[in-house]
Amino acid sequence: MRRVFRVVVGMVTGAVSALVIGIGLPMVIPISQAEGAYMMGIMFFWVPLAAVCGSVIGGLIGGRSPH
Repeated sequence: MRRVFRVVVGMVTGAVSALVIGIGLPMVIPISQAEGAYMMGIMFFWVPLAAVCGSVIGGLIGGRSPH
């Protein structure tokens, strides 16, 4: 049960961090916002990728024995 919890936490953390970085990045460097293509790339590529990576990392951390 601990592993499942950490996988879910890793998934949510990865997705939220990618979304926050994606929203904040145009404020730091100039990125074209033409027709919403930038945010579509964030929402349909980077957020799911970060969620998968976060869940894998959470599963690896959650699978370690506490001994």
